[in-house]
Amino acid sequence: MGLVLAGLLGGAVTMAPAAAAHGNYVHCQGRWLHERVGNSDLKVMLPAEVGYSIGIHCYLTNGDGTLAYPLSGVEVLQRALNRCYSAGLTVDGAFGDRTEAALRRAQTLAGVTVDGEYGPATRTFMKWPMYSDATGKVTCQRHGDIRRDL
Repeated sequence: MGLVLAGLLGGAVTMAPAAAAHGNYVHCQGRWLHERVGNSDLKVMLPAEVGYSIGIHCYLTNGDGTLAYPLSGVEVLQRALNRCYSAGLTVDGAFGDRTEAALRRAQTLAGVTVDGEYGPATRTFMKWPMYSDATGKVTCQRHGDIRRDL
C-alpha cells in the first residue's frame, strides 16, 4: 500500500509543473482581429480568450477542440500554420497530434521553447498571416514585429 501511495504522490508532483506553466492564462476559445494602425491597412487574426473581455493572453494544447464560435482559436492557429509554415493541416478546430507536430515545427523555426503548446511566447515569435484590404495580399510576419504598430 505504501508503494502505491508513493507512486500516486509522485505522479501528482510530476503533473503539477505542467499546470503551473500556463499561469493565470485561460484557453483560447475564440479569435480576435487586430487592426494595424498607422500608415498600413494590415490586419492579423489571433486566437483569443472570450468572456467579459477579449484578450490574446491565452493558451491551446493537444486535446482542445472546436467551440460554438464562428472561428475557434484552434482554427485560427491551424490556418496560420498552413499559410505561414505550409503545414497542410485540415482546418477542423481539433488540436490533435498533427496540429501539435506542426506547431512544434513552427516553434523550432521561430526559436522558442518547443513544447507543442500555444501560448504568449509562441504567439509573439511565430509568423501570422497579415491581410491587406487594399491590395488583397497576404504576407506572414511575426506578431512581435507588428504588435508595436497595433
